[in-house]
Amino acid sequence: MHHRNPAAPDPGLAPGGGPRRLTRRGLRPARGARLTGGEAAGRWLLTVEEPDLRATSGVARGALFNILGDQVYGMRVVDLCAGVGTLGIEALSRGAAHATFVEVRAARAQLIARNCLSLGFSDRAQVVTEDAEGWVRRSGDIMARSQLVLADPPYAAPGPELLARLLVQVGRLAAEVPGWDPTVVLEHHRELVLDDAPGALNCVRVARYGSTVLSFYRRSP
Repeated sequence: MHHRNPAAPDPGLAPGGGPRRLTRRGLRPARGARLTGGEAAGRWLLTVEEPDLRATSGVARGALFNILGDQVYGMRVVDLCAGVGTLGIEALSRGAAHATFVEVRAARAQLIARNCLSLGFSDRAQVVTEDAEGWVRRSGDIMARSQLVLADPPYAAPGPELLARLLVQVGRLAAEVPGWDPTVVLEHHRELVLDDAPGALNCVRVARYGSTVLSFYRRSP
């Protein structure tokens, strides 16, 4: 495991502490990807300039974790379609015990690892370069040990179809694992309508922030 040198400068900050553009390898602080709470509140994440990469807005992300509240502390988290890891890293900042990030693009997965390293979270993070559906299919044991499952694929196709399939997968897994009652949070565009009761899961809350919707699922009673 890698541990951050406390004296090392944050690669996403200028000397005065504000965000700066990094020309090396095309990295820059992501707009809206400033951590909103916990031990790393106010720190900026790095991202890559790609048209289909969209960081969860600070408003929606802050609201998500305000809804979850103190229960995040000590949770094991799975962040599917992780992008640059914004949601999972926010969970780590707020006290999650461990986060597994699943991202299909190698460059983004490497950036998640770099973000975790710069924040000192590497010892609580695992980064997997794989498509989310395939990973969930073969990693039921890791899923079943998690208490929080996050997913936020791109709003544009094929993201909506992927999210719907992932929801079915997770709901089916919940039906196959007695007693597994994760909190599942899906971020999606307001025009996407998801199944209210996939497998053993049930939609318990929907929160809307402009065009962004957060759908919360728990195990059905």
